[in-house]
Amino acid sequence: MSMPESALEPALRPQRDAQRTRAAILAAAQDAFSIRGYSDTGVREITAAAGVNPALVSRYFGSKEKLYEAALSDLLRAGIITELPKENFGVAVVDLLTASQGPQRNPLPMMMLASADPTARAISDRLLKALFVEPLARWYGHKRGAGKAACFSALASGLTLYRELYPLGAFGSEMTAETRGWLATAFQALID
Repeated sequence: MSMPESALEPALRPQRDAQRTRAAILAAAQDAFSIRGYSDTGVREITAAAGVNPALVSRYFGSKEKLYEAALSDLLRAGIITELPKENFGVAVVDLLTASQGPQRNPLPMMMLASADPTARAISDRLLKALFVEPLARWYGHKRGAGKAACFSALASGLTLYRELYPLGAFGSEMTAETRGWLATAFQALID
């Protein structure tokens, strides 16, 4: 005997609402931590932006630190890089790093702005290594993977730093073909 769909709907609605609420808090936290940093962002401003009660941060994440960890974990995915085509890797990476904000935030500003807080910095360091640098190193290969992953991280974070946090005109929206080409060549050299 099957239940009518109308009987199932109320049981499913709270779970969908919980998922939607959690996702809204996570997105608001990613925005806030990426713009104002960890120390200058309060739980109340995150929940106000998400349109939810501040008590829900404790319910879904436990604390501001755990919220930061979840927000950063959600953004740090090596697959965004490792799924790019190797034959056109440099150009694809530069396009990705210089695109106006796409479907997800770049995690680098969030980590950079959190570096002044010891707790957030430790979380960033642990997650960066586990979720991005180590998988990227494995993708590059055993022989020189760790060095290449470190070079990639340094180049990508430098570009992000001077595009988003301390803008240099050469890396802005009017980036020249020569500058784009130099960056693409540097990223491609990590593959070739």
